[in-house]
Amino acid sequence: MTQKTIYNDIQPLEDFDWEAYEAEDTRNKFNKNIKTASKKDKVYSHSEDAQEYYDLLNSSLQNLTIPIEGDLVKATINSRGPRYAYLDIGWREDAILDLNKEYPEYVDQLVPGAEVEVFVKKTNLETQTHSDLEVSYSEAIKHLKYREIYESIKKPVAFLAHVKELIHGGYFLDINGVRVFMPGSLGGVNKLINFDDLLGKDIYVCPINYSKEKNYIVVSHRSYLQSLIPEAIDSIDPGDAFSGFVTGTTKFGVFVEFNKCLTGLIHKSDLVDDDLANFNSRHLKPGDEVEFTVKEKTEQNRIILTQKEFIPVIDPWEDIQDKYTVPSEVTGRIRKKTKYGLFIELEPKIVGLLHVSDIPDYIDLENFQEGDNITLNLVKIEIESKKVFFKI
Repeated sequence: MTQKTIYNDIQPLEDFDWEAYEAEDTRNKFNKNIKTASKKDKVYSHSEDAQEYYDLLNSSLQNLTIPIEGDLVKATINSRGPRYAYLDIGWREDAILDLNKEYPEYVDQLVPGAEVEVFVKKTNLETQTHSDLEVSYSEAIKHLKYREIYESIKKPVAFLAHVKELIHGGYFLDINGVRVFMPGSLGGVNKLINFDDLLGKDIYVCPINYSKEKNYIVVSHRSYLQSLIPEAIDSIDPGDAFSGFVTGTTKFGVFVEFNKCLTGLIHKSDLVDDDLANFNSRHLKPGDEVEFTVKEKTEQNRIILTQKEFIPVIDPWEDIQDKYTVPSEVTGRIRKKTKYGLFIELEPKIVGLLHVSDIPDYIDLENFQEGDNITLNLVKIEIESKKVFFKI
């Protein structure tokens, strides 16, 4: 039988130095480990080695870029699989990009080695051993395009947009993934006849405002069309034939839109018989298609149209130097009397002033009446300003 001795009378030493004992035990274990360590192991036993290791670790941590959801960051694509691409965004681990969630037109650009800017969609940095980072290239393109559109508000810049949805009061359009709003009143250079006509179309729009209340950018197709008007007017000439649609009627004629952005007037006297009958009976209405010819472009860029046979209007100023020499004696008709002198018409659209300072004192203006013919001297012709000057 084994005897078991119990030492009930042994008491602990109250003055024993336990801290010194534990320190001595730790030193003994450390020295033992140094002796048994293999030659491949490096032991940092000196303070300068420990400091070097600390500095290296600290430097690597400082170079890390902490990703934040909603940020745009620069990235390099390290690898790509059938569905996922893995990107270096400056963090300790790669970020994941789901190719199935990207716009198809961008997928071919996402190849290893490519440097891109991505949008941080999701971050989970709570654990020390693993980070859950999700990024998107399409979202980055969308945010950059939004910034570009926003910064172009009230500037002469146009963007190609797809008209996606018609709602009460206007349209929602898509510009490279950016959702913008266009009031229906800004869908054309004139009031739209059929609002459904724009649905599904690609049109150019200009950013004109930002709605804080609705949180969207407001765009205008009308502003873009109006920017085309000067060039479009220069491109047409009297005698050019077009077809267009009626935008409105007045008591003196019909307004017609044509050539995408131009608006002209057909006077009721220039309407063909059928359209004149519809005009008089108020059956000619907005949206009706009509054919016509450009009759005249005025100096104020107004366009006069006609449905009747076009008779070219010759500008008398084009060959005025061939018809009149300076100086020479000419005969004209008094168009108007004023306190400044007499306005003399040589022929239709060629009118000049005989100033009172150029009329001798012995000639009494009271002897002249509007409509009278008068013989005088032509002393100057200004073709650019379309002015002629006379003396007696």
